[in-house]
Amino acid sequence: MNGKEIFGGSQSSVPKLSVKPAFIWPESRVHAGLAAYADHPPGRQLFTGADLISGLLVGVDDETITWLDELLRSAPKIQIHMVLVLFAAGPTREAHLRSIYMLRKSIDGIEKTLNVHVLPMAELFGPDFKRMNLPPTVVQAHDSTTGQTVMSIGSVGDAGHDSFSVGSLNFVFHPDDAMRDVWRQWFQHVFSSSAPLSDATVQIPHLVPAKGDAEAARLWEEFAQACRALNAADGPGPTVDPVTGEILSDANGEKVVHWDAGKTALDPLGQIFQQVYARGWLVTVDEASRIKPLTIPVKATLLGQQSERTIGALKQKQSFTLQVLDDAADKAIEKCRKVTDVMELLAYPLSQGNRWLPEAAKGLLERELKSKNEEGQKALRGALGGKSIKDFITSRAAQIRKDLDEMYRQLGQGHAVPEDKVKVVLDEVERRLGQALDARITPRAVYNRIAPPDLTATAPDENWNQPLSLLTRSARALRKSLTDPYFRRNFSGLSFTDIEFQKACDVFGDVIVTKADTVRAKDELNQIKQILNEKLSSKEKCVDIWEVITGARTPRSKTPHTPHS
Repeated sequence: MNGKEIFGGSQSSVPKLSVKPAFIWPESRVHAGLAAYADHPPGRQLFTGADLISGLLVGVDDETITWLDELLRSAPKIQIHMVLVLFAAGPTREAHLRSIYMLRKSIDGIEKTLNVHVLPMAELFGPDFKRMNLPPTVVQAHDSTTGQTVMSIGSVGDAGHDSFSVGSLNFVFHPDDAMRDVWRQWFQHVFSSSAPLSDATVQIPHLVPAKGDAEAARLWEEFAQACRALNAADGPGPTVDPVTGEILSDANGEKVVHWDAGKTALDPLGQIFQQVYARGWLVTVDEASRIKPLTIPVKATLLGQQSERTIGALKQKQSFTLQVLDDAADKAIEKCRKVTDVMELLAYPLSQGNRWLPEAAKGLLERELKSKNEEGQKALRGALGGKSIKDFITSRAAQIRKDLDEMYRQLGQGHAVPEDKVKVVLDEVERRLGQALDARITPRAVYNRIAPPDLTATAPDENWNQPLSLLTRSARALRKSLTDPYFRRNFSGLSFTDIEFQKACDVFGDVIVTKADTVRAKDELNQIKQILNEKLSSKEKCVDIWEVITGARTPRSKTPHTPHS
């Protein structure tokens, strides 16, 4: 079946497949004519938001030129670096190369660049054979704003627009940082080893394939027909499950025994988690990036005390703190130092101390951290009253000394704290305030990609605990936003709204978002509680809560439990 026919209007009657990384195309349902891709090539929209694109393009034709032109026109800022792989009697003509050359020269300013090199591939001949050593078509696109990268590697030429056959294979995925780095080095080597597109290098000769020997052509056709007869390629082909894409039987109607015995097959819900995890981050708080508290510890020894005393198994610890700022300012600044509430609101718990943040919620978290930091800095400057740190300490020194002396007397150590010890305390106050003015009040967040656990058929049930936590948190939070009258109070004073929260944190496409129903939400919260309390495996609980989220579940009170496959 011709790839361009599959994408065209002739397949308008079949369902359209939406794709999200990671995926392989063309998949079995497309080959079987049960579905078609909504885009041509599938996933091309993933490249439109990028501002740094690099790649090798094999079999450049008209569609490649159109695609490059669209990228340059649609992006306000973009850099494209391409190597065009050329081979004798291929589809690329001088007219194509000149069009790309003129497209490059037509770009004005420094916000957009199109750097193109060409790499002719040599034909390799043995004593009685010919070999073409062509690389795959590869495109990597990076979005500097989000930090997200997408990579496409495959056999379909003309930037993925060519027709494809049963053996065509294309991967689209988000590479990790290590893969992106080795690509950067590898591509630089290829780019540096190829020739810049110029007036000289556009002059590719217009060659056509040699017809060869008629007898050789006849022998090859006989061989091809014999192969087609054995695999029934002219028949209906393998039977494909229209929902999952699994191959059910071969072209002769025989039930398929899967080559891996199903050992590497992902559970259908596991495939969902693969996509969800790829669109989020493991998020932690960088404690070192924020200021220390401005309620300053005072060493017990400065007040003539032991910090710790032990008698047998009994241990006594003694500590003192000095509040430098007034109550209101101290509480305001301390509130801006802490981000626990917003982290618990936006990030989903995976396990003790580990939280997962949806990609769409990252912008909300960063906005709030920035807002809290600015609020804290404002509160600190207000507490200083426009004074320098030294002047502020001078104005507070008498009261600090008075408080230290009073504590010293109550501890029975004497009338007044020695001057050298008071100076130690005041020096620490000056140091803390100086650091606070030069640093952040609110900590930064650290983001790391995280892969889901093994969710194949042979995976242990405990691997489903983390996905269960994600599903449960998502389902409950979105339903509580409809049923809990106090839920909106979570957003009081925040830099984002409950509507923005709901949109960013709906990572599973929950039906309760599109069909907001308070009565239904209350009922489903009870269903979720019931599911979690039942004696089911973690995987079975995941399936049940997934059915709640998708609106496919019948309440258990009406339908007895059937083990899930």
